[in-house]
Amino acid sequence: MHELDKTLAEQLKITPQEIAGRKEMLGITTADEEIMRNNKPLFQKYLDGMVKNFYDKQITVTAIARLIGDAESMARLQKAMYRYITELFDGNYDDIYVNRRLRIGKVHHRMGVSSTHYISAMQMLRASLNQTVDMTFFKPEDVMKANALKSAISKILMFDMQLVFDTYVASLVDEVEIAKLEVSQYAENLENEVAKRTLQLEELSLKDNLTGLANQRAFYDHLRREMSSAERYKETLALCYLDLNGFKALNDTHGHQAGDGVLALVGKSMLTTTRDSDIDCRYGGDEFCIILPKSNLNDALLVVKRLIELHRKAGDQGVSFSIGISSVGPDEYPDVDTLVKQADALMYKSKAASKKQQGYYITTDNHETMAV
Repeated sequence: MHELDKTLAEQLKITPQEIAGRKEMLGITTADEEIMRNNKPLFQKYLDGMVKNFYDKQITVTAIARLIGDAESMARLQKAMYRYITELFDGNYDDIYVNRRLRIGKVHHRMGVSSTHYISAMQMLRASLNQTVDMTFFKPEDVMKANALKSAISKILMFDMQLVFDTYVASLVDEVEIAKLEVSQYAENLENEVAKRTLQLEELSLKDNLTGLANQRAFYDHLRREMSSAERYKETLALCYLDLNGFKALNDTHGHQAGDGVLALVGKSMLTTTRDSDIDCRYGGDEFCIILPKSNLNDALLVVKRLIELHRKAGDQGVSFSIGISSVGPDEYPDVDTLVKQADALMYKSKAASKKQQGYYITTDNHETMAV
């Protein structure tokens, strides 16, 4: 594979094992990730002001103002900072996150941002984040929460700084990296084998036992990866959100065993009607999702119509579908949470129609609800 076909993490040999090792050395724990994730709404609330204040302070430094250069570049940087802070509090610091941080380092190097300016900017960002913490957790009984959140923020920012400096160093000493790649080839083969075995074990914990579909945890992992891939290659992606109509009535009348039978049947029908590249998931309860990579709205409609037809033929037992379909790309890509909320909201429009008249309903991005 040519170097240009690899991600930055792959070029720098930053494997999942390496990422885990770095987090361990910095003391980043699952508790820290949970703290960051739980406090995401807090920082989203103040995000606009934080980004504005950050760049207001940055451009007081003449050298930085010259590097930014113009209003269009400033707007791009503000948008990038907005996204960075949002991802900072996602609580997912895996290979996708790492690749984004490495790209930031590469962009900074190309812009001519010195390591001194970068470090001072990160210190300014940390101070701003800590100020938000202090404004929120100011009561004596909140001291432990505040300290835990500040500690988690500091660890993740240090983790990010390491990654950015990796690209700084790689750009300056490329010939050393070539030698490093040759030496690490044997270790990479071993790591790949370990990763393969690890993946096999992980897959066992990422499936819903009743339906055989991916579970909610796996759904978000898949969706984040497919969204990242779609954005990278400027491709389309569709998400179908399904809810079963009449499922509660079936459970109440015929018992949970009958309900489980319907859920298993829906799972089987989904696997039958979708492509190998599509990802079928049980989101929870009687809700299901289908991730359709490289697909647009029309592609998704064909899939769900086939699913409905197969479900009817199999004997729906009075259980129908309310479906919401949301698509992205090739120009705009919302974050994962926004996409899921969009599809969920469209599904509820279909649900409202099903309550007026029983049947199968689909609502798409254009907010038109159709009976099938």
